[in-house]
Amino acid sequence: PHAIVMTRMLGGAIAFVAIARVLGVLRIERRHLPRLVACAALGVIGNQLLFINGLAHSTATNATVLGTTIPLFTVVFAVLLGVEPLRAHRAVGIAIAFSGAAVLVGVERLSTDPEHALGSVLVLLNAASYGLYLVVVRPLASHYHPMALIAIFFSIGSVAVAPLGIVAYADMPALTATDVGYLAFLIAVPTLGAYTLVQWALHRAESSMVASYVYLQPVFAAVGGIFLLDEQLTPRTILAAAIIFIGVALATRRPRQ
Repeated sequence: PHAIVMTRMLGGAIAFVAIARVLGVLRIERRHLPRLVACAALGVIGNQLLFINGLAHSTATNATVLGTTIPLFTVVFAVLLGVEPLRAHRAVGIAIAFSGAAVLVGVERLSTDPEHALGSVLVLLNAASYGLYLVVVRPLASHYHPMALIAIFFSIGSVAVAPLGIVAYADMPALTATDVGYLAFLIAVPTLGAYTLVQWALHRAESSMVASYVYLQPVFAAVGGIFLLDEQLTPRTILAAAIIFIGVALATRRPRQ
């Protein structure tokens, strides 16, 4: 797991720094350094280490269901820290979308086996960590270009996980061409793509609204399974997707002026 995290972190850092330098936006204000480090710890280091280790010690169903609590944590932290007011339509929408995600993934398949307990706790901590990150990073979005922020976070993250990564690389077996392809995909899509789009979204919208779209991940995963893995489209999938879309639409609805 740590080799995967180090690969994403180092690959992301190199790419993000290069892009930020080309754009001429890479800068750091010393007064923001503590918050920048905190954001890197919550949104990059903690997020990736907790999730990958949680997934390694739990089940895919547990990881998926517990991972969808990110919007719940985001709303709670945003309200507790006084960053956002508690909006009824957003809270209800998130609850509806969460129920749809639980139906889609199959909440009845959640494992309560003690051997999966540690992994499930780590995934839940990951959700809390990323939810808090979405709130804490929001004020920085008005001071920094999105690419500059991500470049800083991944640079800090690369240094922080280097000891774990070096040990993991030493024990890693020889990589096949397929392995290299998968790792390249992890850098290009869920790292460069996802982090860039989320940061751009935070530049324009509230943290809880951005977090609400997490519930679309199981839907896209189900669609990918149908087209790439020959999985079947079932009435349950259609119903769950409809519930999720209704919940997300309600959660992201702009209040009337």
